[in-house]
Amino acid sequence: MSVYTVISDDEFSEILKHYSLGDFLHAQGIQSGIENTNYFLTTTKGEYVFTLFEKISRQQAEFYISLLKNLSSAGIRCPQPQPDKHAQTLKSFNDKPFTLVTRLNGVNVTTTNENQCQAIAIELAKIHSTPLMNLSPTDQLVQNRRGKEWRDNLAKTLIPKLNSHDAKLLATQIEQFQSFDDSQLPKGIIHSDLFKDNALFEGDQLTGIIDFYDACYDAYIYDLAITVNAWCCTKAGKLNHSLVSAFLQAYQSIRPLTDTEKEAWPTMLKMAATRFWLSRLEDSLVPVTELAGQNTLTHRKDPAEFQQILENHIRSVSRALA
Repeated sequence: MSVYTVISDDEFSEILKHYSLGDFLHAQGIQSGIENTNYFLTTTKGEYVFTLFEKISRQQAEFYISLLKNLSSAGIRCPQPQPDKHAQTLKSFNDKPFTLVTRLNGVNVTTTNENQCQAIAIELAKIHSTPLMNLSPTDQLVQNRRGKEWRDNLAKTLIPKLNSHDAKLLATQIEQFQSFDDSQLPKGIIHSDLFKDNALFEGDQLTGIIDFYDACYDAYIYDLAITVNAWCCTKAGKLNHSLVSAFLQAYQSIRPLTDTEKEAWPTMLKMAATRFWLSRLEDSLVPVTELAGQNTLTHRKDPAEFQQILENHIRSVSRALA
């Protein structure tokens, strides 16, 4: 989340005239995140989150809104899209799609404990166990925008721009991933970006998961690896094995992993780390002003964090899954 397109109070007041969500009181830009413009909106009836999709098409945005509706109906703790007076949950501002969703209670955690890791693991397992949408895996809308093709193409672009050590590290990983066969891994709709800033807590109680705008069809174990890297690593980028154990045991209390998933675990940890190292490298090499027409609040994340996690995974193979 971030703010690239500035929206005035008068413009928000005009937008809200098309909803039954109360009159505009105030808006606050949200700094965290990368791709979309986001504001907290307070009205006379409640609090909401406004998201303007800066990069994706209206059709893609419709998929994400439908996913949120499915998740909410299935009892997953997530924001609920709000319809306007004509029952539309996706509208346009400056020729870009936007939506309004409920603002959930709770705050982001910056450090994690076993109870929080267990809570996020259980909710992720519920997502993976819930039949969500009648979509074909070949449907372009559900394809992973940052899957193998993206990874290979971006690596080719970035390798010449990196120092010799980093270039060799990246090239070696990309080559190793080429021979990895994920065809037997259980797959479905995954969150694919479940970092600590995309979950809300009140103490150790999970109140919701947000920002499903990178959701896609991919391996469930890949989603676990992304989440474990984000929730169970020390500041030095090493796995905290007590947190990993708590996370995986809680997840498997809802959805036991297959033998194929367990075998793929070390590779998935490295693949997940490489994905975020690459995307952060890409963001660091693109001027903020090129990401959208206007911007005030933007938030970039350090690629070195995930390079360090990747290097630690390479040096120390993860403990076997329980």
